[in-house]
Amino acid sequence: MLNLPANIYIMSVVMSMNFTTTSMMVLVTGLLGAAIAPDPELATLPISVMVVGTAATTIPAAMLMQKIGRKTGMAFGICLAIIGVGLCYQAAVTANFWVFLCGTLLIGCNAAFTQQGRFIILENANSEQQQADGLTLALMANLFAAVIGPQIGAYGKDMIDSPAGFAGSFLLAGVFLLGSLLVLTTFKPQAMQAEEQQASRRSLGYIARQPMFIMAAGSAAIGYGIMALIMTATPISMHEIGSHSLEHTTIVIQSHIVAMFLPSLLTGMLLKKGLRSSLLLCGLGLYILVCVIGFSGAEVLHYWWALVLLGLGWNLLFVTSTAMLPNAYQASERFKAQALNDFLIFTVQAIAAFAAGWLLFNLGWTSVLWIALILTGIWMLVVMGLQRKVASS
Repeated sequence: MLNLPANIYIMSVVMSMNFTTTSMMVLVTGLLGAAIAPDPELATLPISVMVVGTAATTIPAAMLMQKIGRKTGMAFGICLAIIGVGLCYQAAVTANFWVFLCGTLLIGCNAAFTQQGRFIILENANSEQQQADGLTLALMANLFAAVIGPQIGAYGKDMIDSPAGFAGSFLLAGVFLLGSLLVLTTFKPQAMQAEEQQASRRSLGYIARQPMFIMAAGSAAIGYGIMALIMTATPISMHEIGSHSLEHTTIVIQSHIVAMFLPSLLTGMLLKKGLRSSLLLCGLGLYILVCVIGFSGAEVLHYWWALVLLGLGWNLLFVTSTAMLPNAYQASERFKAQALNDFLIFTVQAIAAFAAGWLLFNLGWTSVLWIALILTGIWMLVVMGLQRKVASS
C-alpha cells in the first residue's frame, strides 16, 4: 500500500473529508429536524431528502464528470456541499425547516460525486493489486471520517448561539469541505487513453445484461439495501420499541460503523488472491447469520452481534462488487456503466431506508428480518448461477 500512485492518496483524503460532513449529518439532521420541523412527523424528512438527493444525482454526476473531467466534477460536487452547509447554517440560525431541507438536498447531491471517487481510485491504479489496496485505503480513511463526523456535530452544537443549536456544526463541516477542495487542487488528472476516446458501440442495455455486471451491480445494491433496511430500523427497534438505553443503542450503531470499514484491510488482501465470487457469497452468508441472530432474541447483545456482522457483510459485498465492476465494461463505457451501477445502488438504499420505518411500526422487527433473509437467499442463488456463467464465458 506504500507504493500507490499519489492520486490514490489524494482522492482517499478528499473522499474522507467529504464523508465527514455526511456522517455528521446522520447525527444532526434528526435532532435539528425534530427541533425546527412544523410537525414532529417531519423530523426524519431532512435525512430522507439527503438520501434522495444522492440517488437522483448519481447519473448526472457521472455524466458531468465525463464532460468536464473527474477533478472538475469532484470540485463541482464539493461546491454544492459548501452551499448546502451554508443553507443549513442559515436554517439553524433562523429555525427555518424548509431552508434546512434545501441544504440537506445539496449535501446529498455531493455524496453522489464523492462516491465516484472509488472509480477514480480504480482508474489511477496500475494493477489489480493496487486497485485492492486503493479501495482499502479509501475505506479506512472513511472509518476516520465516520468517527470524526458525529464528533464535530456534537462539538459545534453550542458553539454558536442559535434557537435549536448546531449552527456551529455546519461551520465546522464547511471547514472540512474547504479543506477537501484544497487537497483536490493537488490531484493530477490522467490523460485520456485512445480507447477511452472511442465511442462505445455497445448499448447500456447490452452492458447491463452481462452476467458480470449483474453480479457486481446487483450484489452492491443488495448489500446496500439490506444494510440500510436493518441499520435504519435498529435504533427505533432498540430504543423506541425495545426500551434499551440510548447509550446501548449508540454503542451498537458505532460498532456497526466500525465493522463496515475496519475489515477493509483483510478484504483487500483476499481480493488480491482472486477470491471475488467467494467473498460475495461469504458476505451474503453473513447477512443470513445476521437474520438468524435477530430472530434469536432482542437483547443488546443480539443487536450488537447482528449489526457488527451486518457491517462486515456489507464490507465484503461493497468492496468486492466495486473491484469486479470494471470487468463488465470497456474503457469507453466506464461513465455510463458506473452511472447505472450507482443509480441502482442508491435507489435501492433510498427505498430500503424509507421502507424500514413503515415495516417496523406496522409489521414489527421480525418482518424486517424476514424480508432481509428472503432477499439474501434469493440473491445468493442468483450469484451462484451467474458465477457459473462467468466461468464458462
